[in-house]
Amino acid sequence: MIGTRGDAILSQTAEGCGEPIHLLLAADANYGRYAGITIASVLAANPRQSFTVHLFSNGIRRRDLRKLRTMLARAGSSLSVYDVSGRLAANRPPPARGHLTATAHARLAMGELLPKAVRRVTYLDCDVICTGPLLPLWEIGEGVAVLAAVLDRAGEGWKALLGMPPEASYFNSGVLVVNLDSWRRRDLGGILGEWIAANPAKASLADQDAINACLAGEITPLPDCWNLQIGKDSGPLPPERLADAVLLHYTGEHKPWRYRFDGLGAEIFLRHKRRSPWRFALPTFRLSYRLRKSLNKRIGRWRAALSTGEA
Repeated sequence: MIGTRGDAILSQTAEGCGEPIHLLLAADANYGRYAGITIASVLAANPRQSFTVHLFSNGIRRRDLRKLRTMLARAGSSLSVYDVSGRLAANRPPPARGHLTATAHARLAMGELLPKAVRRVTYLDCDVICTGPLLPLWEIGEGVAVLAAVLDRAGEGWKALLGMPPEASYFNSGVLVVNLDSWRRRDLGGILGEWIAANPAKASLADQDAINACLAGEITPLPDCWNLQIGKDSGPLPPERLADAVLLHYTGEHKPWRYRFDGLGAEIFLRHKRRSPWRFALPTFRLSYRLRKSLNKRIGRWRAALSTGEA
């Protein structure tokens, strides 16, 4: 494993040198504001570093995009938006499951959609909060053959569902450092997409399962300071571990923007939300959250039935 919290602190003085760091996020209308809070936390923790943020949009609201552009421009960074709604509708990815959405599949197209001049990228889920400098993680990408990731803290269970051998490693895809040259050359977006289509029963976590199944033995492991999974579904974790992490990942269905969320790292998320352009956004209430997810599932099943001619 390479890269530690200490390395990040030592490298902070080097921020602002060289080209901007390329970040990739993907969101739909419901997650646009949370992508914005993730980016706001990155900017707050990296005040002297410039970023180019690539955002795959599946219907993100215009007001959220305006806030994002303004926030990044004031920080000396930039935003590139890619409309993936048509691509997702045409490809008909598997229906959303639980807190997962079909938009997550869009990142498989990073090799096609991102400019060829972008040779590596750091992907972040929209439920990630940054608390330290990202330059060390970006520099790790120079030596990554395909992609780098952190082990999934609940990986043993997911690994068993995939039928992976006991000695295999199972990684969390919420933070990825991707060698885009290798990704494009091997057409990994296409390979992973084909695996998901061929293994619907195994793909409980969609592209995360595909990444682990298709790239077993090729993923560069990172220490968990770069993706400390603090969701309830990831199991108990001492609160003091948060101080050593650069990227906090609120895994699972219990998100920090839900009403009365009291999970680990709740105050950290709220602090970054209050400092962002989304400070006045209301929390998601449990009932409305469940109703919306139920509706999304029904729509997903209906679309799947249409595609197979069963409707």
